[in-house]
Amino acid sequence: MGVDARTKRRGRASVARALAASDVGTWEWHIADDVLRCDAAAAAMLGIPQSRGDRGTTFGLFLDRIHPEDQRRIGTLVEDLRRKGGLYIAQYRTVPEPGDVRWVLARGRFALDGNGVVSEARGIVIDVTESSRDGFLDEAAFSATDASAGGLDRVAELALALFSSAEAGLPPLGFERLKPLLEALLHEIGRQLVSAPPVPDLDSIH
Repeated sequence: MGVDARTKRRGRASVARALAASDVGTWEWHIADDVLRCDAAAAAMLGIPQSRGDRGTTFGLFLDRIHPEDQRRIGTLVEDLRRKGGLYIAQYRTVPEPGDVRWVLARGRFALDGNGVVSEARGIVIDVTESSRDGFLDEAAFSATDASAGGLDRVAELALALFSSAEAGLPPLGFERLKPLLEALLHEIGRQLVSAPPVPDLDSIH
């Protein structure tokens, strides 16, 4: 049975609107040329421009939108990952607009290339402002380390690795066709991560 082209277009538009309105966004950072790209949801909660084609923003602008009390901690964490690579898990406040403070959880990976250099990073960011408690966030679902990753955390790792492999190994047209499905997968993983049962007595921001 065929599907009318107009129905397909309406379906794609509905998905795009749903993702843009979501509290889960995706991001990628090409470190060598310092180009940080975000989808609409991530751009809104981080207070940075949404990516248009190959255009993005810079890490400096991203850091500038982080709450002043959290900037040094996040800057130090990112610099360490730029040197060594690895799993990126962070919770912090952003200030997208004056007077608007958002709490977010971010998760991703800083990947090493064939020469052992960290060349790119990508992941998801989740707005958890509404579920914050007395100014602290529960990052239990994001707390797994490289050694102990399992369950949904392991699924997130595989999804991020799949995205990287597809971008590196597929022809540009093939990757562009697959990219919306991979991004939708990352969005759903993010939703499930943030709704996972909390672990008691987990430390919050420190």
